[in-house]
Amino acid sequence: MTVADAARAFGLADDDTIYRTIGGMEAQRIATRVLSVNLAYGSTIMSIPDAADLWRQFVALFDGQNVEFFTNAAAIPDSWAPATAATFDMGVLVIGATKVGCLWVEDED
Repeated sequence: MTVADAARAFGLADDDTIYRTIGGMEAQRIATRVLSVNLAYGSTIMSIPDAADLWRQFVALFDGQNVEFFTNAAAIPDSWAPATAATFDMGVLVIGATKVGCLWVEDED
């Protein structure tokens, strides 16, 4: 499955130029951020440890598979390429051998 196929499956823009490949540590950092902080105002939604635990549970669904991670977040903090019509959106696509997953957050100001 391509990143464009995965994005389309989850209702995201299927323009593969939006997404970049990232490693597992960066995927965890992005996922923890979007789960713990409101994208529009930066207010706390949940604790970082709770967000990190949710991410670990999500990634555990892919145990035993070689996975690739993709995001629309730029390397520059607080910068991204829109994948939805929302004012703010950011997340991680996970593509494994037999599974694909999406942790994505949209926010409006």
